[in-house]
Amino acid sequence: MVNTTPITFLSACPIPLVFDVQERIKELRSYLDPNNPLYQPEPQHINIKAAIALYEDGKLDGIQQVYIMDGKIIPWEVMINRTTWAWTEVVFQFLSKF
Repeated sequence: MVNTTPITFLSACPIPLVFDVQERIKELRSYLDPNNPLYQPEPQHINIKAAIALYEDGKLDGIQQVYIMDGKIIPWEVMINRTTWAWTEVVFQFLSKF
């Protein structure tokens, strides 16, 4: 006998992801502090400051991955062929493509 009961799937992530923009901005600012063990080198500061500005302007959500070089968002193709410092900004990363 064949079971004809429909299958009901639950969400893979039943609790919505919560991203605290202000906390991320605070974390990014800490990378600019020479007293922080996670202090980033001076050439990276322009990119970190750009990420902070993008969060403050509502242009980053912490989920969508962006690449920043020379203080500007760049495409992946430029990122992998870069000739200077670059920053990847993403807090949540999903492996749905694999």
